[in-house]
Amino acid sequence: MLNTVANISAPNERLRIVHKLAGNISAMDQLQKKQAISDPGDYDKFFAQSKQLRAVLDTLKALYGNDSVQQVRIATVNALLTARDEQFVNYLKVREQLVNDGVIQRQVKRVNALVAKNAKKVDSTVVTSEQKTLTTTVVPQEEDSRGFLRKLFKRKKPEEAKPFQIVSEENVKRDTVNIINDVKIAKDVNRSLLVIQNAQKLKSQAFIEKEGELANANTKLIGEMLNILRKVEDEAVNQIEKSSFRAKAVVNTGISRISTIMLVFFGITIILLYLILTDITKSIRYRKALEAARDEAEFHGRAKQRFLSNMSHEIRTPLQSIIGYAELIKQQIYPQRKDIDAIYYSSEHLLQIVNEVLDYNRIVSGKFTFSEDTFSLKGLLKEVIMILKPQAEKKNLQLNTDFQLGDIDYISGDAFRLRQILLNLVGNAVKFTAEGEVLLTVYFKRKGEDLHFTFNVTDTGVGFTEEEGAHIFGEFEQSETTASMAKEGSGLGLTIVKALVDGQGGRIYAKSKKGQGSSFMVYLRFKYAAAPVEEKSLTPKLENGMEVWVIDDDKLILELCGLLLQRHEIKYRAFDSPREMLETPVTPAVKYILMDLRMPEMSGSALFKLMKPKLNPDVKVYSVTAQVLPEERAKLMEMGFDGVVMKPFREQELLTLLKAGESQPQLSPMSVASPDITFDPSYLEKMTFGDEEQLFKILRRFSEDCLQDIDDLKASIDSNNVSQFSLLVHRLAGRIAQIGSGELAADFRKLEIEVMGCTEINPKLKASADRLIPGLYYLVDLVNDYSIS
Repeated sequence: MLNTVANISAPNERLRIVHKLAGNISAMDQLQKKQAISDPGDYDKFFAQSKQLRAVLDTLKALYGNDSVQQVRIATVNALLTARDEQFVNYLKVREQLVNDGVIQRQVKRVNALVAKNAKKVDSTVVTSEQKTLTTTVVPQEEDSRGFLRKLFKRKKPEEAKPFQIVSEENVKRDTVNIINDVKIAKDVNRSLLVIQNAQKLKSQAFIEKEGELANANTKLIGEMLNILRKVEDEAVNQIEKSSFRAKAVVNTGISRISTIMLVFFGITIILLYLILTDITKSIRYRKALEAARDEAEFHGRAKQRFLSNMSHEIRTPLQSIIGYAELIKQQIYPQRKDIDAIYYSSEHLLQIVNEVLDYNRIVSGKFTFSEDTFSLKGLLKEVIMILKPQAEKKNLQLNTDFQLGDIDYISGDAFRLRQILLNLVGNAVKFTAEGEVLLTVYFKRKGEDLHFTFNVTDTGVGFTEEEGAHIFGEFEQSETTASMAKEGSGLGLTIVKALVDGQGGRIYAKSKKGQGSSFMVYLRFKYAAAPVEEKSLTPKLENGMEVWVIDDDKLILELCGLLLQRHEIKYRAFDSPREMLETPVTPAVKYILMDLRMPEMSGSALFKLMKPKLNPDVKVYSVTAQVLPEERAKLMEMGFDGVVMKPFREQELLTLLKAGESQPQLSPMSVASPDITFDPSYLEKMTFGDEEQLFKILRRFSEDCLQDIDDLKASIDSNNVSQFSLLVHRLAGRIAQIGSGELAADFRKLEIEVMGCTEINPKLKASADRLIPGLYYLVDLVNDYSIS
């Protein structure tokens, strides 16, 4: 585009030369006139100018080297210019002849000679008087018959013919002899004058003709040359116009392109601006999301910390009852039924608390969930008193009750939450009372099906001030006196109680005076419920010939399951190797399979995939594992398992599973608050129905397997075998929990969680294993001591 504009903006050399030629041709005409008038004999200037015009034509011809049409036109102009020069030369020759007076002079001399001759003759004959006669002859002026071209060439009017005199002296005699001579002389003079006149007429006529020819030729030549030059000029102008149009097109195209580029630029700018603003918006949104995630993470962290603190506090009360009654039974030769029931009730309550640990949503939200079941209020109150009575007796406190229930026993509500409330309130009263009594009063008012209960816990403890009472339901809040009396308290008991009461739409109030005890009143609403129908025995009645398959790499679990199934006359087959099960033909009698998830040769999930095609559609397969989170349970159900049984499991749960075929009981492992390792054989005794031989057999197998697993665990650490290490930890966690040592089992489960995702046994895992192995040795010693005793 720039080149095109430059070409157009640059002067057009062709057009300039054409204009110059036109001007020079017109100037040649003026030069021709001047040459003809001022110096008709000198043609050098005229031919020099003509030569210069031809040189300019040659230059123009060179500029049109590629244009044949223009070449022909320029050659034509050159030829016309040559023809014009020839015409002008001919004109000058004719004019020279006209202007030249040689003929006239000769005629005049002839006349003079004739007159002189006759005069001599007269003088010799007659002497007479002389009379001089002066004769003046004037050449008559011809009319101005010049053409336009001649008038154009000659600037001045032709000069008037100058008169000339012919002087002759004639002697005229009056005699008759001289008259004849006079007539003769007159005739000769007239004849000469006529000759001169005719010659001049012929020359004038020839000059006029030549002048006309020259004018016509000149006009024609100039017209043709100008016409040709005009065509050349028009062609040049057309070329300029074409170039102009082309330039306009180029400029328009350039403008269009520039406009397009500008539009694209603005579009890209807008897009970039949009992207930048979008990016900034996203950054702001991401920052807000990160801040929200951070706040949520902090909230969840606080919720988890609060939950774990709550659980730690909640676990202490039933655990204290279990330890207290266990110590009491240990000192008895024949344990009393009520003491065993107290341990059982405390264990059940502890189990419910521990089960909440697996509810991740419960941990994150920090909220409590409530159920609606029928339960015996009298039985629940009896359990609470039974659990807390050893603590009161240990401090020589009177734990009294005043239950004004009438004939009301079964109600509908959440028994577990009510037990939590009462255990916290009564437990706090016992904890912070040094002497005196603790009184639990319960009464109600009935409104239709609704029962409005009042639970009042009164003690003779240290009490608290009115100012302390304003914050007593806050988290981690304790009065100064209570804090000094109970260093182990976390300050969460009343916070949990208030949350549980508020969650059920109830109310709680506290009254106290410093040093005069305290009183806590709880108002809750329950619905009246009829006594539930007594359940029949859950012992499954399997058809004859039907059997249950059990596979686990822990022989202790196999023996426990075998013991339970044999006692109820259920046919079974135990496998300790996945390969053995795969190689065993599946008979139509097989209806249930209990499958451990983690085994050395093959995982339970992989084994299930291989066994599934071999099984009949009516065979139920249940996974048995010691550690399963809620999302893992859902994944197992998606894989095709019919249910999940969590270690440690109870006999009743296993029997219910086999009877219903659709139940999915779950028992979470026990957690402990005390670091001391204990061994509680009561669970095994109950499962073996007092059969000491079977019990001792299980305990011996436990000791042998644990010692072997300890050696294998050390070997896996030395060889850095992570998979073997993880499998052994998992196996020990389930076995230890099943034997009745919940605190050590919980520690092994923590180690199992830590090893998940690790590619090597790092120093932290090794340190944890080194810390747990002595505890396992200690547990084996406890089991051996119990077996010997």
